[in-house]
Amino acid sequence: MIQGEDFVKDPEANPLSTKSGKLEIHCQALSDKIAQYGFTTIPPIAKYEPPLDGYEDTFKDWKNKVKGDYPFQLVTDHYGRRSHSVFDNVPQLREAYPQDFLMNTRDGEALGIKDGDTVLIESAYGKVIRNVGLTETMMPGVVSLGEGAWVELDEETGIDKAGATNMLCGARLSGQGEEPWNTTIVRVEKYKGKPLKPDCEWDQRVIF
Repeated sequence: MIQGEDFVKDPEANPLSTKSGKLEIHCQALSDKIAQYGFTTIPPIAKYEPPLDGYEDTFKDWKNKVKGDYPFQLVTDHYGRRSHSVFDNVPQLREAYPQDFLMNTRDGEALGIKDGDTVLIESAYGKVIRNVGLTETMMPGVVSLGEGAWVELDEETGIDKAGATNMLCGARLSGQGEEPWNTTIVRVEKYKGKPLKPDCEWDQRVIF
């Protein structure tokens, strides 16, 4: 096996097996393989690549900054209640960490939404409902929902009551580019159905 140091000291005596015969920071063969899978790819030269369902996509008219059908960028953060989806059925953790949806106070007021209201969060891929917390700690135009909640699907409406972020992210294939759960855009409105009970009051689901 040829080591990088050997090649640097004497390239002719220690040729590399790469296609270029040089040390390669970018592996074209790997990039081609990823593309064959149907995953997204990015150029080897560093530059800004607008993500799918990213900030730019919250506008229908980017130049004039006119917002579109899905005006909010969703952040899916790791949440104190669970490790990804593990422990999400523990009543004590549900009580300590309600699965609240967070948005900027001014954004909520502009939509007629009050702190604690049940809201409908919708993307191009699905819908969830959650109780909202309005806060100035969220940047305007950005909303947040902890990832990993166990789905509680209403079969009649197709709406998830638990706030499972995978319902909103879709099943876009991704690879070298961004992951769909990191770039998701949504719209928000006050929910017209019954207010949502706190998760800790739900019947506990035990799957084993």
